[in-house]
Amino acid sequence: MSYAEMDHGYQMVTDDGLANRFESPTAQALFVEVYKDRTEIARVNMAADKHDIYTDGKWSASWQPPYAGAGTLSGDTWTVRLKGSTNQQIKDNFTYTKAARNTVAPKFGTRQPLSSVRDAKGGTALRIAQATDDQMVHHYNVDITDASTGKSLVASKVFSDYYFMPRPNTLDIPVPGAVRNGRYVARVVAVDAYGNASPAASLTFGK
Repeated sequence: MSYAEMDHGYQMVTDDGLANRFESPTAQALFVEVYKDRTEIARVNMAADKHDIYTDGKWSASWQPPYAGAGTLSGDTWTVRLKGSTNQQIKDNFTYTKAARNTVAPKFGTRQPLSSVRDAKGGTALRIAQATDDQMVHHYNVDITDASTGKSLVASKVFSDYYFMPRPNTLDIPVPGAVRNGRYVARVVAVDAYGNASPAASLTFGK
């Protein structure tokens, strides 16, 4: 599947800054094998080039698939097991229930995972050293305000780029409206696919 579609209501970091996008410019697939006692789901990344064919509100066509390689596995195979000889036993032994819901929150790997950088266009950006999770960091709640006025410059749920393999080690969040000698306060929370949230990371930057 090319341009895999994610949840709506989030933003992506693009070459033009944060955008309300829900389709990822990558190519992925699921290989599903069904057995009598289990179903195995292998996640495959097609090693697609990270490029976009959606520009200025219009889609363009490419004459060939954007594949840069033969593909890689995107993590361990998911296995859904059926344990038991009756329907009730199978239901009682089923792993993926609300009671067994994952409760492990993401965590940042350093005491200060946030830093201020210049983006490719010379603007101010907040760099996030990506958090880790026992399964997957889904997105970040990012809030950036002007320290002197309290005005909100960024208030967004930003995808972690989890759909790219390997996932980038850092994520740069552009700060629109930032000015020279301005001073800003950032607060970032990492959230996994189950809604488990990390402690907030904070940074005051600028002059």
